[in-house]
Amino acid sequence: MRALFLLPLILVAGCSSIVRHNGDYFETGPDIARFEADNQACATLADENGSYTLRGISGTSYERNRTYNTVYAGCMTKLGYAPRAYARNWLPS
Repeated sequence: MRALFLLPLILVAGCSSIVRHNGDYFETGPDIARFEADNQACATLADENGSYTLRGISGTSYERNRTYNTVYAGCMTKLGYAPRAYARNWLPS
């Protein structure tokens, strides 16, 4: 019975590591144009970092996405954008 309860949790946790983060995972703030520019800059930085990291070059798809997500989230947070609540990312409005 516990295995059936834990299976959906494992699937949801695994999916968040496979999906690449983008601007939908952060609050936009009042200036949309600046958010779009920062989103693009962080995505480019994350792509470049993944290509220069040993794990990014020879790693699995999971490892590459995990590296991308870590760099992207760090960049967006450093620029002052707050992560959106998990439920707002996956549940319909």
